[in-house]
Amino acid sequence: MTTSDPVSVWQGEFTMSGVTLHCHVLDDGTRIIEAADVQALMDAWAAGADVDEEEAAAFARWQRGGGDEQ
Repeated sequence: MTTSDPVSVWQGEFTMSGVTLHCHVLDDGTRIIEAADVQALMDAWAAGADVDEEEAAAFARWQRGGGDEQ
């Protein structure tokens, strides 16, 4: 039996708190955010950046598989 590493079948971007999040959906359905972007978002929030409700809602829909990658 041969297994292969998952590959990105979709790539897109979301903006939250002024930070661009580069996101991927892998061929196994896993949804990921590039690590450097997660760190940048945490840093922005630590510095007091606001969270826009619409941006957060769009990201949450994507994270739950809501289809924003269409």
